[in-house]
Formats: sequence, structure tokens, C-alpha cells
Amino acid sequence: MINEGKLGIALFSSQKQKSQVLYGILLSVTGIFLLLLSYDPSLIVQYGLAGGMFLSSFFAFVTANKSKGSEIPYKFNWLLGLGMFVYALIILIYGSTLDRFITLTMAFLLYFGIVEIIFGFGLMAYKKSISLQVIVFRMIIGLLMAVGAVLMPGMALVDKNTSLVVAGTLILFGGINFILLANAVRKIA
Repeated sequence: MINEGKLGIALFSSQKQKSQVLYGILLSVTGIFLLLLSYDPSLIVQYGLAGGMFLSSFFAFVTANKSKGSEIPYKFNWLLGLGMFVYALIILIYGSTLDRFITLTMAFLLYFGIVEIIFGFGLMAYKKSISLQVIVFRMIIGLLMAVGAVLMPGMALVDKNTSLVVAGTLILFGGINFILLANAVRKIA
């Protein structure tokens, strides 16, 4: 068994959490990819981000399938997987210009943040199994994503590359969130 800290954080997980940790890692790598290429945007960024999101969505659906016994994690992972899949598909089809790419990324991050906040409220029902600190941490990450998404258009007016840096950072934080808190969510799955 894994020894977890004050926030219920675990870097390694049991078999049940491997898919969640894997899509957390894929999201983190996708965020790093966007960060590294944010000042040299090209079709590589568009295709790379879409590929990372398609893979992440696959593992989100796998995680949802493994969480069928618990309604809230099932719905959360299913909604997030669907959002990542749709985002990947839309940026492949419609994200050919930097302005469109930024707008679509902003919409996805807003969606991601709102879903994370709603998931946090859903987890309140499990506060006997999951510490309030874990729930609040997840909700703060969701709030940061939503606020960052709302600020992106203003940043894009000043410097489009800075808005991509923010997007990459938020995607990275989302992935790290899944990796670190997989063990806490395991308690209800």
C-alpha cells in the first residue's frame, strides 16, 4: 500500500488508477509540449496537441469504465474524456490559424475548469472518505483553469505566444492534478 501525505497525494497507484495516472501523464506531456513550442507555433503544435488529447481521452474513457461502480468519478472521467476528444477533433479540423487555435484552447480550458469544479462539489458527498483538503485542491485547480481561460483572449491581444504559455501551463497543472490525486479518488471508486 502507498503511504499518502496530508493531501492524499500518491505518485504511484494501484492497478485501478493506472489509467488515470496515464492520462494525467499524457496531459502533462501535452502541456509541456505546448509550453516548449509556444513561441514557435506551427502545424506541429496543432497535430501534437490533438494527438496528446486523443490519447488522453482514450485513457479518460478507460478510467471512466473502471469507475462504473461509483457514479461521480464515472461521470467526471466520461465528461472529461468526451471534452478532450471533441477538443482534439476540433483543433484538427478548425484550429488551422493561431487565433482559432487560441480560441478553441480557451474554450476547452474553461470547460475543463468547470468540470473540475463540479467534480469537487460532487466529491463533497464523499468527505468522510476523502479529506476536504483534497477536494479544495481539485476545485482550486479547476478555478485556476477557468480563470486562466477567461484571461487568455486578453493575453492574446497583447502576445499570442503568452496565451499559449498559459494554456500549456494549465494543461500541465491539470495532468499533475490527476497524477497526484489518483490515490485519493481511488477511495471512492
